[in-house]
Amino acid sequence: MHPCCALMHNKPMKQLPEWNDLRVFLMVARLGTISLAGERLGIEHSTVSRRIDRLEEKLGAVLFDRRRSGYTLTDAGRRLIPNAEKMEAALLEAVEQSLGQAEVIEGTVRVGTPEAFGIHVLAPSLARLRDQHPGLHIELMAQPQFPSLVTREVEILVTLEPPEAGRYKVARLAQVDYFLYCSPGYRTSHPPIRELGDVVHQEFVDYIHDGSVSDRYRILQELTPNARRSFSTTSVLAQRTAAAAGLGLVLLTPYVARQGNDLVCVFPDQPLMTRGLWIAAPEDLLKIRRYRFVWDHIRQLIEQHPDLFRRPS
Repeated sequence: MHPCCALMHNKPMKQLPEWNDLRVFLMVARLGTISLAGERLGIEHSTVSRRIDRLEEKLGAVLFDRRRSGYTLTDAGRRLIPNAEKMEAALLEAVEQSLGQAEVIEGTVRVGTPEAFGIHVLAPSLARLRDQHPGLHIELMAQPQFPSLVTREVEILVTLEPPEAGRYKVARLAQVDYFLYCSPGYRTSHPPIRELGDVVHQEFVDYIHDGSVSDRYRILQELTPNARRSFSTTSVLAQRTAAAAGLGLVLLTPYVARQGNDLVCVFPDQPLMTRGLWIAAPEDLLKIRRYRFVWDHIRQLIEQHPDLFRRPS
């Protein structure tokens, strides 16, 4: 039985859906609007709409809840996603092999990472990849709220929050330590910090915790629950800049703090918080060479920086 048939509760279909309609369905599901999907696919948004309508008619089910703010998946649409993605991956793999491209690395790979990791660790390594494989194009989403693997907003995800369910390959990359930093000016103009208990009298730079960043970044709350915040932002790079300007103490990873000489470490030999760093990707995509290559590149990148990352325990 075709996988779409079972998904639609055995409703009769006039004929099997076309792959192009399923491809449009996946793009709308991932981007949320027909205009963005049309732009990504290089077709008119009216064509996107017609293809979705035709697919729903063939399947006998409504796949999207259409609102002015965008398209959201219905239960039937969510059930269709994994089967359509299997077909997508199988097609990509077949094309790669049939064209003799099994050893060629080219195409687009969308990678999601924490903001500073993407900017300071991954991005600098991409010029070398480009020299080796001119046909490989990386789209990097480096942001404080982790993008979604479920909707294929990204295809490879570096994250502090590994997916708990789904057909994903997940591997632990490293342990990331957080140290306490401040500017030299802040340290000389505020009460001395001789031991950890002294930080309760200090001011801090921190994340805004309003749902716009991952809860895994609530590191300051673990250090001192009633911290006095002088500045809050969704960006760790903005935190670093504010701390370097003397606004307060800040918890940072070494690969953020060491981007200049304008911060000093308060307890140089004492990491105050630790987080696990993970990598995840859909299992079916890792059968395709370009995704597997980027996955391996990120893992090797971690191993090349033992000064910044600890091996997972």
